Amino acid sequence: MSYAISDKLCALDVKDVQMHGIIDSKLRLVCEQTLKKIDMHALADYFRYRTDAFATGEFWGKLMRAACMTYEYTQDQELLCIIRTAVDDLLSLQDADGDLSTTKKQTQPKGACGSDLWERKYALMGLLAYYRISADERVLSACCRMVQYTNAQVGAAPKTPITETGWAFCGIESSSILDPLMQLYAICDESAAMELAQHIVDVGCCKREHMFDAIRAGKDPWQIGNNGNPKESIAKAYEMMSCFEGLLGFYACTGDQAAYQTALLFWDKVYEQEITLLGSGGADAPRNLGPGTGEQWNLTKMNQTNPDIDLMMETCVTVYWMRLCNRLLTLTGEVKYADALEVSLYNAIIGALRPDGQFFEYFPRFNGQRNPRVNFSFNIKGFDLSCCTANGPTGLCMAPYLYAMKTEDGCVLNLYENGSFTVPCKGGSISFAVSSRYPMLGAATIRVTASDTSEPMTLWLRVPGFAQDFYAICQGKLIPGKSGTYLPITRVWQVGDEITVAFDIPLTCHPAPHGDNRAGDNFCAFTYGAILLCRDNRYTEDPLKPISSTSVTDFRIMPSDCGGFLRAEVQTERELLTLIDYASAGNEWSEHSLFASWIPTAEVSV
Repeated sequence: MSYAISDKLCALDVKDVQMHGIIDSKLRLVCEQTLKKIDMHALADYFRYRTDAFATGEFWGKLMRAACMTYEYTQDQELLCIIRTAVDDLLSLQDADGDLSTTKKQTQPKGACGSDLWERKYALMGLLAYYRISADERVLSACCRMVQYTNAQVGAAPKTPITETGWAFCGIESSSILDPLMQLYAICDESAAMELAQHIVDVGCCKREHMFDAIRAGKDPWQIGNNGNPKESIAKAYEMMSCFEGLLGFYACTGDQAAYQTALLFWDKVYEQEITLLGSGGADAPRNLGPGTGEQWNLTKMNQTNPDIDLMMETCVTVYWMRLCNRLLTLTGEVKYADALEVSLYNAIIGALRPDGQFFEYFPRFNGQRNPRVNFSFNIKGFDLSCCTANGPTGLCMAPYLYAMKTEDGCVLNLYENGSFTVPCKGGSISFAVSSRYPMLGAATIRVTASDTSEPMTLWLRVPGFAQDFYAICQGKLIPGKSGTYLPITRVWQVGDEITVAFDIPLTCHPAPHGDNRAGDNFCAFTYGAILLCRDNRYTEDPLKPISSTSVTDFRIMPSDCGGFLRAEVQTERELLTLIDYASAGNEWSEHSLFASWIPTAEVSV
């Protein structure tokens, strides 16, 4: 790929990465129960028969992207056969002029439901994911022709402006095609991709107001496109983040500093205003009440305990928050983006996955039971497929790409999961094995298991922002680390070299953030490092029984006995609380399996 701006971090060849434990097992479960079971031919039928039904073309691309990522990691040959068959099928449906759409030509470039460009976006993303693992020139040609065809339809007058397309969000949803356009341009300098991308950046994605200018002017994400009527709000969370991910691609391809700074501002605002303890955001109240209920920015961070909210934290939002974080991590090399990714991975993504591996919760809850509610779903030959079940696997299979990453002079270790990875370096390669009990304990041992180079290389260790008293011991030398940075260790690595990492993980009590409704004030939540902790009725008769003190005097962390990451015994001034990680809370997925993340408080005097 050719970018004007080089990434500071990039993924290793993930076939040389192996994770052990819960994340790996969940990834393989989804591979078997969703990616290998869904009928990709039936998903291509939406293109085959030009059904022009709302957003149906997104499914093929979302699942193809996840399948290709999963194959890169697992090297599963059965999955590869499914992928190849599906790609051949879709390619056979493209017209000679480049048209690959679920809508008939006379209704393009919008379609009867407004989702034509949105669906083309995902077809592109799926095909480009396959090109990455195959280098199949037929696929690259198909993508170029598709973009040339689209560029001939969409742009400045007399073409159709991008802001005149879409279904409810004044062009934001269509403009998110910017991301795969930049992926394609980086591969082959396709001029039509850059021409259409420039149009999207120039008009700012949104008919009501220039979205990028709005952020530069200090506007909050939930207010973008605000016309004064909350029921007509258009601050749709994951489509908006996808546009900013595309803007970062535009920056990487062009070096446009204004694009970069705008995306940084946007991330800061979303993190500060919208991202909850679960690592997701968006809701159906209290600020925005428009279409896509439960999926819009709503100052969600401050309204996490607001009882007016029914639906929140769509899994699609989680996935695109993770993608935005990952893009900024690769561009900047800053730990805070890896920290945010870890929270989403351990909580929102793994917690959303049903135990059978065939369903990702559409709207995860903080309290109650696992949520079967969906906004958008189709039955594909007996398989209930929602947008979140199609998107969720991408968030999960980002883990091996995040685990360890390449740098200019070596690699970084981001996750302290049990596993192994091999790093190409000057003169050869070095293999490392990681043994740890993370996230239960802040301790890991990293050993060199193979090396065929005599050149020095730097291994950068992520020091999480929450970590206290971080130390690494390498060959007898004690090296302190600073929270929120990477700790470099440079040496000529030899087989048998060992690094011991140790750090304290804090248990923190969070008071309710006091949002728009005072009825949500008297709650608290506990986190242990990146892990959100919960009460569960397997350990507590009533998870929503108020606790009389939030002052923690002691705590003990131990292995989970319900299939999760950990269990915590937390002693407050007045009672002992048994808490488990969010991912395993309520994981029996029944009306009798109840949990509480935000726990009611009833402070009383001594």
